Amino acid sequence: MATLNEIVYNIALQVDKGDDTVLLERLKFMVGYYRAQFIRQDQKRNHSIPSQFIQKLDEISMGTAPAVDGLTTTEFGCDVWRSARIPKPVRLYDGSTFAYVGTVDGKTPYQEINGVQADYAAHGKYNKQYPRFCYKNERIYVYNARPAAITVKGIFEQPQELFGNTANLDRTSPLDQLPEDREYPISMDMVQRITQSILANEMRIENRENESDEVQLSE
Repeated sequence: MATLNEIVYNIALQVDKGDDTVLLERLKFMVGYYRAQFIRQDQKRNHSIPSQFIQKLDEISMGTAPAVDGLTTTEFGCDVWRSARIPKPVRLYDGSTFAYVGTVDGKTPYQEINGVQADYAAHGKYNKQYPRFCYKNERIYVYNARPAAITVKGIFEQPQELFGNTANLDRTSPLDQLPEDREYPISMDMVQRITQSILANEMRIENRENESDEVQLSE
């Protein structure tokens, strides 16, 4: 797989702007945007996601949540455990957020509930049942279990954000390697689709604007 820096630099070279650092930073956002859009489209059409898009966060530490949406855990009706910040996953058409959330051994997945269902937990609907989780405010909340740590697998909007988590470092890469120089979770055919889309849309609009800004000198 290619790295994010390789992908954006290749796009910039095709418009003769390989040394434009501002453009390169903008292209990183564009690549993430198109990647999420194409993944959603492909998942809707094929009902599956290739494994090369999925990233894994190992042994995410959990702590007790003193309150959930303003309710104490006593008022909520059960213990709730909360993770540190988890980067935003790609929003898929089937409504799922993660490929797996559960025990660190990968053998016991927790069932996902949405925010509305989680609110009903305060009234006992989900009490004393199997472990469940919801993703709110960029954190994972676990109900009906007391995990010291969890494992998370998913497709994330900005994959490079995960590389800052030492629990998820690619052990085959140097530990001091920049996130943008690590392998980007994407297939090569999607790299081509993204490159073509950016060149045909954003870069064409930008070139048109630049041409209109040129000062025409009178003879």
